[in-house]
Amino acid sequence: MAVVVGSLLVAWSIMAALGRLRPAFGLRRTWPLVLLFLIPIGWAALQSLSITPQAWHHPLWQSAAEVLGMELAGSISLNPANTLSALMRLLSYGGIFWLSLQYSRDPAHAGQVFLALAVAGLAYGAYGLVVQFSGYQTILWYDKFAYIGDLTSTFVNRNSFATYTGLTLLCTTGLLFNIVTTELERGNLLDQFLQIIDLMTPRNWMLLVAWITGMTALILTHSRGGFLSTGLGIIALVTALGLTRAVKARYAVIIGAITVFAGLVFFAAGGDVLDKRLADTSRDREERLKVYELTLDAIQSAPMLGTGYGSFAEVFRFYRRDDFDQLYVKAHNTYLENALELGIPAAFALFAAFAGMALLTYKGLRARRRAVIYPCTGFAATILVAANSMIDFSLQIPAVAATYALLMGAACAQSWKSKTSPDSW
Repeated sequence: MAVVVGSLLVAWSIMAALGRLRPAFGLRRTWPLVLLFLIPIGWAALQSLSITPQAWHHPLWQSAAEVLGMELAGSISLNPANTLSALMRLLSYGGIFWLSLQYSRDPAHAGQVFLALAVAGLAYGAYGLVVQFSGYQTILWYDKFAYIGDLTSTFVNRNSFATYTGLTLLCTTGLLFNIVTTELERGNLLDQFLQIIDLMTPRNWMLLVAWITGMTALILTHSRGGFLSTGLGIIALVTALGLTRAVKARYAVIIGAITVFAGLVFFAAGGDVLDKRLADTSRDREERLKVYELTLDAIQSAPMLGTGYGSFAEVFRFYRRDDFDQLYVKAHNTYLENALELGIPAAFALFAAFAGMALLTYKGLRARRRAVIYPCTGFAATILVAANSMIDFSLQIPAVAATYALLMGAACAQSWKSKTSPDSW
């Protein structure tokens, strides 16, 4: 992924330098997001190097040097190789966002991004359903070693697949909503409801099938966090659409009610296991809270410098308690994990970059009169991943993070008014 994204960025830069294309957005409008993103990038790179003062280095470097009886260069990061790997992934996500932002200035291109994600969600969901109902506990040609009985498609972790499905469901819901609001004719509420049903079949059957497939797959993951965060995202999407100037509030109410009702129907039909897991969260919650508490203790050891981006697994084993049921390589809270690894200032800058994207899409959905579905969906997607990141690590999985970056690039590109001239550097 890093090689492909990096090659595309080089090709785009060469074409821009040669005048073969004009950037849709330059630094004049994007510099706040770019700056906030570059702060953790630069700091993570510095964490991996040995050029920093020795007093800044993680104390275990000195301990290792004493045990080995030799000098070690040391660094802020406890594991510089993992820091560079994590940095490579973060740069890849930033590159995906940048390319999507540049090429999605045209609403038709943004629509292609959303349609591609809807189709991808359909494909992964359909594959997962086939495997689930066939009785095979496999991921492609590999035997599953975790989450037996749960639908995970090509993912290992059910929560990660649930988050990915939630993002594709938002795109599908947004496209369906866009069709309805642009083609719905006048009439009373009953007439409009019947028109909505008529618009769903057979003309737009693929999107409808994608939505049904995605919702079914989501429920069969039995992921509590994925289901609840997706539900929150859909509510945020409907609410955002109701706040726009381009969509009548009653349309948002009607379609929102249909969406929620359909989700409840699917939950009632196939959500027995998920329902039981939602009712029984005490044990998992209790252990997660212990992890959060210990992660907070670890943060206090290096609140400003951090322990190195991507170093949580190595650091946490020194804090892990014997009464834990499982080995934790993730904090199950992205905010705490990033604060531990990057240090509070750099982590705050990274969080601010995400908040900046959400703010941009919110301003876009309030200001625009056309193509509002894109900033609305981007705003809802940020709500989804922000909520999920409080209880899980799905956004740390490359497939989920890359999908979110692609979606947000298109959403942010459509958050500026269409009459705005192309940006300059």
